[in-house]
Amino acid sequence: MTMPRSASVFHIANVFWRDAPRWGSYLAALVMGCCFVIYLFPWTFLTGNSVVFDNGDIAQHVSGWWYYARDSWHFPLLHTERLNHPEGVTIALTDSIPLMALLFKALLTLFPSWFPQHFHYFGWWMGLVFVAQALSAVMLTRALGAKSLFAVVISISFALTWPVLHARYHHAALMMQSIIIFALSFYFLGASKTWSSNKTSFAFIALSLVGLTVHPYFLPFVAGLFVAFMADQVVRGESWILQLKRLLTFGIALGLTMWALGYLDRKAPLGGFGDFFFLDLKHPFCGGSKLIKCGIGPVYEFPYHEGFNYLGAGLLLLIPAALLFNGKAFIAIPKKYPALLLLVSGFFLYALSNRVRYAGVEVFSYPLPSWLNVITGTFRASGRFFWLVSLLVLFTTLASLLKKRAWQPTFVVVSLLTTALVIQVKDVKPWLDRIKTEAQKPSKVNYADWAPVMAQVDKLIMYPTYQCAHPHYQHYIWVMQMAGYYGKLLNSGYVARSNLNCNADKLAINQPFLQRNLYVLSSAIYANAPFTPGFELPAPFEQAMKRGECVRRIDDMICLPGSTPEFWNSLAPIASPITMVNNGRQWGVTEYSTVIGKPMGKGLEQRLVPRSAVEAGWLSFGPFLSLPTGEYRYAITYSSNISDESHTGNWEIVLENEKILKSGKLMGTQGKAQRIEGTFSIEAQDAGKPFEIRTFYLAKGDLQIVNSSLQKMP
Repeated sequence: MTMPRSASVFHIANVFWRDAPRWGSYLAALVMGCCFVIYLFPWTFLTGNSVVFDNGDIAQHVSGWWYYARDSWHFPLLHTERLNHPEGVTIALTDSIPLMALLFKALLTLFPSWFPQHFHYFGWWMGLVFVAQALSAVMLTRALGAKSLFAVVISISFALTWPVLHARYHHAALMMQSIIIFALSFYFLGASKTWSSNKTSFAFIALSLVGLTVHPYFLPFVAGLFVAFMADQVVRGESWILQLKRLLTFGIALGLTMWALGYLDRKAPLGGFGDFFFLDLKHPFCGGSKLIKCGIGPVYEFPYHEGFNYLGAGLLLLIPAALLFNGKAFIAIPKKYPALLLLVSGFFLYALSNRVRYAGVEVFSYPLPSWLNVITGTFRASGRFFWLVSLLVLFTTLASLLKKRAWQPTFVVVSLLTTALVIQVKDVKPWLDRIKTEAQKPSKVNYADWAPVMAQVDKLIMYPTYQCAHPHYQHYIWVMQMAGYYGKLLNSGYVARSNLNCNADKLAINQPFLQRNLYVLSSAIYANAPFTPGFELPAPFEQAMKRGECVRRIDDMICLPGSTPEFWNSLAPIASPITMVNNGRQWGVTEYSTVIGKPMGKGLEQRLVPRSAVEAGWLSFGPFLSLPTGEYRYAITYSSNISDESHTGNWEIVLENEKILKSGKLMGTQGKAQRIEGTFSIEAQDAGKPFEIRTFYLAKGDLQIVNSSLQKMP
C-alpha cells in the first residue's frame, strides 16, 4: 500500500526533528567537515603545494618545521640548533604546531622512507581544522540540549562558515578554534552532570595540554574554563578541597609538559597591547563582509587585524530572536553559571584592552599596574580573547532556538534559522571564494634558482639579526624558507619573543667572513647607504664587495666568500653584480620597482624591458632613498635599438613623488648603451624626502634600462 504524500512528508519531518543518535550526529559532522574541506582545498594544497605557504606567518611555520625535522632529537624536545644557530630555539616560537611536529618527527625518525623531501603537514592540518570544527560544534550543541538532526546540520554549517575562523587563514595554528568549542562542551557536560566531575576534569587537563602544543594562546581559554568549572562546582556544593587537588594535578601536568618541551626557555614579552592589538567595540557588528561593510575595507579581502571578531549577518539576525523567545533562560545564566559569566566578562574586558575604542575612536582609557606587563606582553593580541565570548554567543543562540519546546513556534523558528544560515553563508561567501581560489594557485617560490648558491653554503648569516632593526619581516621569512628548504644553518630568523644581544651581533659581523657562509645584509640597514649620516657598512661587507663576492637584490645584499662576478653573472634570477661607486651607489634593474617591465638577460648584461611593445607606462622607478643636503651626480644607463632621432621614452629625477629636479628624453641609441648624467642639489627643506629615478616608456620602438647610479659630491 502506497503511503499518502502528506504522510510521507510528515514522516520525513518527524525524522528530521527526532533526536539523532550520538554516533549519527558525529558521523554527519565528519561527512560535512570532509565535504567542506574538499570544497575549499584541492589535493595539491593539502599536500603542501600552494602559494598560501609562500608568505606571512604560515611560511614561518613551515620553515620552522623544516629546521626541526632535519635536526637530531634534543632536550627540551622542541629544541632545534639549526635555527638561531648555534644557540638554537624552540619551534614553539615559530608557531610550527608542536603537537604535529612531535608526531611527524617521530614518524620521520621511525619511517623516513614514508615521506617525500620537503614534506610538511600544514595543508593536512588546515583540513583537520574544519573536520574538528564540525565535530566540536556537534558536541557543544548536544551538550546544550539540542540533539535533532536539524540542530546538527545548522550548528555545523554556522561553525564551518564562522568568519573569525576564516580570518585566521594565514595562521594555521590559530585556526584550530575548535579547541575552545570542545572546552565549552566539557564545561556544560560537566555542569549538567552528563559527565562526572572527575571525567570532566581529566578531559580539561588533557585538552589544556593539547591547546598548549597547538598554540599557547589556547591555554588560557581551556584553563580558564576549567577553573570556572571547578569554581561553579564549589557553588553547587562540591568540595573545594577536591578542586584544589584537581588544580594541583593540572599544575603539575602543565609544568612538566612545559619543561619537557621547552616552553620555559627564556622569552621576552613584547609590546602592542592596547596600542596595536585590541577589540574595537564595532568589530563584532562590522566585518567588511558582503552584506555589512561598515566602511571596513573591500568585500573580497579580510581586514587582517588581531581585533577581527565579526559575528556574521546571519547570527546578528538570530540574536534578537533568541532573546525574544528565551529571555528568561538568558536572565538565569548569572545564577546558574556564575564563574563562567565572570570568566567571559573578564575575557571581554581584556579583549578591549585598557584603551577602549569604538569605530577607531578612543572612548576612554585607564592605566594598568606594572605587574600586569608580563601578562599583557605574553598575551598581547588581546582581541583574540573575544573568541570565547563570540563562540559562546553563537552556540547558546543556536541552542536556545534549536531546543524542542512545546510553546516555541516550530515553523517560525525553522524558517528563521534556515533564513539566517542562508544569509550567513551569503555574507561570507566572497571570503570563501577568495580562499578557494588562492588555495588552487601553486607555490611561486622558485627554490631551484638558488641551488647553485646553496651548494656552496653550509650556513646563512643574517645581519642585522631579527628585531635588531625594523625590516619587513617577510624578508626574514624568505631567508628562513630558503635555508630551511636546503637544510642549511641560520643564525637568525623571524622568531617570536626571542631574547637578542644586538651588540654581540654587531661585533660578530665585523669579523672576517668565513668560507661556506652566505652573508645576507638586510635592506633595513643598507637601503639608504651610504647617504645616511653616520652610516658605516661593516668592513667585511666592503671588502667582499671590492672582491666581487656580493650581489644586490631589492631586499638585501648577499655575499659569498670566494665567489666571483662570473659566478654571479651566471645566476640571472638572483641579482646583478655590484659595481662600486665611490661615495655612492649603483642600482641594477632587479632593484627597481616597475609597472610594465620585466628583467631580461644575465648578470651585468641584465636589462629591464617592457613586457609588451604596445603598452606605455612606468618602466622603472625608485629606490626611494632619503638624501641629506648636498650636491649629487646621477647617471642613467640605457639602450634602444631604434634610431637616435626617435623618441622612445622619458626620464626624471623626483623628490617625494611630486618635485621634479631633472628630466629629459630617452632617444634611440641604435643598440648601444648610452649614459645620461648630470648633477642636482638637495636643499635643507628637501632633506630626507624620498628620492626616485624614473623612466617612462612611450610604446615606441624599444627601451632597455641597464642601471643607474648616484654619487654624493665632496
